[in-house]
Amino acid sequence: MKPKRKFTILLADDDKVQTMMLSSQLRAKGYSVAAAYDATFTFMVAVKNPPDAVLLDIQMPGGTGRTVLERLKASTKTEHIPVIVLSGLTDPKLADDVLALGACEFLPKPADVDQIDAALRRALGLSPEEPNTH
Repeated sequence: MKPKRKFTILLADDDKVQTMMLSSQLRAKGYSVAAAYDATFTFMVAVKNPPDAVLLDIQMPGGTGRTVLERLKASTKTEHIPVIVLSGLTDPKLADDVLALGACEFLPKPADVDQIDAALRRALGLSPEEPNTH
């Protein structure tokens, strides 16, 4: 039997302080977390080391989260990865737009770690009490 490993989450957000705080909160919940701070690097990391899920901000340098989402869903290497979009933008059409592009969920910022954990569990097919390993 192979050893269990933690689910890896790619956290893509240009706010480095917010990313560091959320990364440590997600690690405390049992996830392994990789961070990317711009759109281009996010896509490169996802292709090179596909994560189990992506938490994606919409406003980032190097392109938008929307562009990253389109590229992830267009690539055979990454099309299967669940993407949860987080955004502080107040555009009422944004949630519908990103869901139509293939995101599995949209969470308005600020979202707390429990909301994000619940969304990740849904995206990864985990029950609320199941450990974050596979």
